[in-house]
Amino acid sequence: MRRYSFLIFFIILLISTPLKGQFWSGDTWYNNPLGFEPLKLHTSMGILLPAAAAGIVLLLTGKDSSASGKLSVFNETGFSWGYKYPETFIPNNNTGINYQLRDFLSAGAEFSVFLPSDDFNSTAGFAIRPFFRFYPVNNDIWNIYFESGAGLIYTTEEFPLPTDRDVRGGLKLNGITKYGLGAAISVSGNYFISCSIKHLHISNGNVQGQERNPSHDSNGFYLSISKKIN
Repeated sequence: MRRYSFLIFFIILLISTPLKGQFWSGDTWYNNPLGFEPLKLHTSMGILLPAAAAGIVLLLTGKDSSASGKLSVFNETGFSWGYKYPETFIPNNNTGINYQLRDFLSAGAEFSVFLPSDDFNSTAGFAIRPFFRFYPVNNDIWNIYFESGAGLIYTTEEFPLPTDRDVRGGLKLNGITKYGLGAAISVSGNYFISCSIKHLHISNGNVQGQERNPSHDSNGFYLSISKKIN
């Protein structure tokens, strides 16, 4: 059942994907692999599709007493490199919780601090982001997961600022999405260390028009430590 339940999420992805996906301007399959039309996991679909998949999984599978109630806390540090001009570098730290709904499914939320910097931007951002994780492998020793989620980020300065190639300037309040793959291994009792690769997108969804939404896209590496607390 675990194997089939894990596939539900990817079945949803497949039925929403045309034979020829179209990527957003500046994106390719290798820097935003799940960013093509109409999937667009770097947009609000990054939380809507996983939430739909999680709901279907919970409806179709019985409660797993061995998995339910396993709450963990984590702290994660990562570095993300923009692949579009001006190639913004974003160190970030994330602290959050993760609740194991099933052995192959969890839901969580994180509070994050971001420090975007490049030749035009130097600011600090604070974000909150709910997410879901789907596990093809999950046991007491190690696990592999796919994560996707979306939330809001507030920066102390408008972000991104205009550049010498783009006169558009962003806003202080933006949406934020992250998705990617990770793996964790037990190091001592209830403690786990994990590493992951994630795509990061910051955008305001054109709430004030495209002229106020230059957006940001980057890919990064993350290292975290987590502890199961019950």
